[in-house]
Amino acid sequence: MHFKKSGALLLGLLWTFPALAEVTKFSPTQGTEATLALEGTTLVLSVINNGHNESRTITFEAENELRVQLDDFNFDGMKDFAVWQVDDGMGTYTIHRIFVYQPDTATFQELQPACGDGFVNLRVDSKRKVLLSAYWGMNGPKQCTTRFAKRKI
Repeated sequence: MHFKKSGALLLGLLWTFPALAEVTKFSPTQGTEATLALEGTTLVLSVINNGHNESRTITFEAENELRVQLDDFNFDGMKDFAVWQVDDGMGTYTIHRIFVYQPDTATFQELQPACGDGFVNLRVDSKRKVLLSAYWGMNGPKQCTTRFAKRKI
C-alpha cells in the first residue's frame, strides 16, 4: 500500500513538472515546429520537421531568471531564438546566448560573436543586418559588430 502512495506522489510530481516550465512554440520555417521548455537553468529544445522529432537539453550557468527572445538573429528570413539574463553581478548588463536555425539539418546552432566571449548588451540592427554587443578590452568596454555571410533562403 505504501508503494502505491509513493508511486502516485511521484507520478503527480512528474505530471506537474511541464506545467512549471515556460513553454514557447514557434515555426522557424514552414513545416517546422520548435518548442522551447525553459525550467530554471535548463532548456529542453524540441524540433519537429517532416515528421522527424529531435530533442536536446541545454544547460545555462545563471543565478538570475532566464528569458527567451525570438527574432531573426542572422537575417536569413528564418526565426531563431536567444536565451538571455541580466548579469549575476550588479545587474547592469544583459547576456545573450543565440541559437540560429539550420534548415539543412532542422537543428539550431549556437552563434558566437565576432569578438569577446559572449553577446553582452545585445542590439539587433535589422537595417544594417548586424548584431551589436559589448566586450571588454585593455582600456574598458568596446563595441563588437557581428556580420553574417549572405545566404539564400
